[in-house]
Amino acid sequence: MLEYAKITERKHSPFTGNFRNYLTVDGYTKRSGAPTSLMVKIEGSNRWYRVYQVCFSNSGTDFIKTKENPFLIIP
Repeated sequence: MLEYAKITERKHSPFTGNFRNYLTVDGYTKRSGAPTSLMVKIEGSNRWYRVYQVCFSNSGTDFIKTKENPFLIIP
């Protein structure tokens, strides 16, 4: 079952890595997701998490990776 994150804070923090490492030759995201410039704090944690996006066809889903859940959806 899919779980949704409860966001407490969010901030803009540009991703400084090589974005092309997260894309396929066709320009779609790999299964690991592509990092975005958005970071969030979730309920029950004091840590900032980078928001990732995975895209299949023309539909994208934002998510974060935690120790407990590697695919926690951002509403």
